[in-house]
Amino acid sequence: MRSRYLSLVVIFGAIALLWSAYLFNIQILDPFNFAYLRRVRYTPRKEIRIPRRGRIYDTNGQLLVSSVTHYQIDIDRNAVNTWASRKAIKQTDAFSEVASVISENSSLSKRAILRRLNMGSKESSILISNKITEAELDKIIAAFADKNLPGLITNFSSMNRIYAKDTLAARLLGAVSEESNGYDPETNSKSLYKLSGICGIEATYDKTLSGEYGWREIVLDANNNPMPYPDLHEKVPKHGTDLYLTIDANIQGIVENALSEGIEQYGAAHAGAVVMDPKTGRILALAGVSNKDKYEDPNLLRTKSNIPVSFMFEPGSTLKPMSVLPALEYKLIKPTEYIDCSTYRIGRRVISDAHEYDRLTPRGIIVKSSNVGVAKIAERVGKVKLYEEYISLGFGQKTALNLFGESSGLFAKLDNWDGYSLHSLSFGQSISVTAVQLAIAYSAIANGGKMMRAHIIDSFRDEQGNIIESFEPSVLRQVASKATCDTMLSYIQDVVDDGTATHIKLDYISLGGKTGTAEKNVEGTKGYSSNKYNAVFAGILPMEDPRMVIVVFYDEPDHNYRFGSMSAAPTFQKIVENVLFMPDCDILPYNERLLQTSLKMPDFTGMNINSAERNLSRYGFTYKVEGPDSASVVIDQFPKAGIIVDKNHPITLKIGRSKDAPPEVVSAGTMPDLTGLTLRQAVKKASEQGVIIRIMGSGIVRKQSLMPGSRISSSSVCILEASI
Repeated sequence: MRSRYLSLVVIFGAIALLWSAYLFNIQILDPFNFAYLRRVRYTPRKEIRIPRRGRIYDTNGQLLVSSVTHYQIDIDRNAVNTWASRKAIKQTDAFSEVASVISENSSLSKRAILRRLNMGSKESSILISNKITEAELDKIIAAFADKNLPGLITNFSSMNRIYAKDTLAARLLGAVSEESNGYDPETNSKSLYKLSGICGIEATYDKTLSGEYGWREIVLDANNNPMPYPDLHEKVPKHGTDLYLTIDANIQGIVENALSEGIEQYGAAHAGAVVMDPKTGRILALAGVSNKDKYEDPNLLRTKSNIPVSFMFEPGSTLKPMSVLPALEYKLIKPTEYIDCSTYRIGRRVISDAHEYDRLTPRGIIVKSSNVGVAKIAERVGKVKLYEEYISLGFGQKTALNLFGESSGLFAKLDNWDGYSLHSLSFGQSISVTAVQLAIAYSAIANGGKMMRAHIIDSFRDEQGNIIESFEPSVLRQVASKATCDTMLSYIQDVVDDGTATHIKLDYISLGGKTGTAEKNVEGTKGYSSNKYNAVFAGILPMEDPRMVIVVFYDEPDHNYRFGSMSAAPTFQKIVENVLFMPDCDILPYNERLLQTSLKMPDFTGMNINSAERNLSRYGFTYKVEGPDSASVVIDQFPKAGIIVDKNHPITLKIGRSKDAPPEVVSAGTMPDLTGLTLRQAVKKASEQGVIIRIMGSGIVRKQSLMPGSRISSSSVCILEASI
């Protein structure tokens, strides 16, 4: 009995010992790789799919704004280690294989990837990069699948807006910001990522551009690798709608260049301009610049106010045609009637003109810009009719553009008018407007009295370019008869032919317009500053069949340029000339009159400057040369080759180094080229020549005040403009 008991003890002890050994082998030694299999468990998940933000194009289909999506890739190093042990290869070789695959299919270097893979614990997941493009991601995923490599974890990272034409229309297009960085600290989980428009077109049409989120069901193993699984559901994201603007990028560029040059020449604080098609209400250009814009970072510039729709100014004499219009419409004056325009006293107020006039017809009042004459005409119109006329023309209210940051202007209600309001308003005081409001009002005169709905969106389209919705011209109301408007157009044309703007008259096209000069109101008072002005010009062309209305204004130009005729009008002329000579402009046909006054621009690029100057003189062009004294080769020209230009149009030749020239050797006493260098490199290089450096901004040198190759001395100062 005892022997049987001992036998059972021995047998069961042996079994327990064997079982313990088996479990030790399975749990600790893991000969069958159960630890890996144990980790491979399926985890269902719903993955949010981020929509692409819509693109923005100009009216000709030129891309202005697009998006690039970046993805994050991580490597689960534990999965790579397990794979390496199964393959019986070293960890370093496995990491090298992973790094090679990623570097061969992206812009990342193998060395940088290996450095990331060997950081910290080599058993955990590690972020490799969060700036992988969609194209790179597709290639990396395919390469991992082809080589059967484990451990790749991919996630959406961010989306950036790309501006194809740099700062063109920066204030109009606006900017976006990230509403989420993809992580919500409160819930310790991923949050929805979104780019939101914060100003400009990006903000006005944020909902349209944003699109709708999608999702898809996925099943992951413990290594975060997607597993094939049947009947998974998904909702495809709806990408943002593309916007096609009415803006013509070529005209926008011409206007911005003219304003930038003007703001330097006239010393103004701000400038704005609007180009509009009066027949359709389409905005062809909407530009605003500040004297500090050239020092601003482009990303910061896009957050600045949209000057033509937000900046308010007193229109001055440019409002006089609007005051005379109802008098003509209701036959309160006769076109042949003479009105006494000598100094006019109304109670304690004296209204006078810059020049002494005796009697003028309504035409003469507009042409000579008589304050007295228009004030007396306004008296005949009366407060009610003048108020209704201004409201009908859109003053004191936002336009149909409904752009972000748009101002309604300042126009007092009729009940709040005082004894001087009627006369002040008649010549553009006691009212503030925006450039776009003024352009819309002049468009109504130009098109025969139709108040058009202004619009800046041509169409909404899907990502294949199919039109979802387009916007046709729409008439809001009739503000005057065509006969009355035609009469006013003849007055406006005479301003250029015989009045205050004769210096901008062109031989090959008829122009009309009205100059305006307004003293700026002293903030917080009813008085006006004696040394701060707004200079304005509102113009129309051609007068036989108006195709464009252009409004230009300067805020606080230098005293010598305070008159609209001295600053805004010349800028208008410059814009007109450059627009008319665009190759695809159909406003002015290439008729005999044009051919008699114009020549085809030769190609001077690559030519020696002496030869180029001889050719220009032979053709009869006027020109100027920009560039270092030491340079001798034409590297750029404006206007470009092949464009038909007026003989009197100024030609600019830029000279510099030839592309085939040997590397630059900076000799003593000459300014080196510092553009493209970091500030530290630039300062070092300049110090070798003894140049004193002044720095504006930070990052990479974009501009330098002393041209490369120009002569310098020990006291020379060079201003460097840098941006990131």
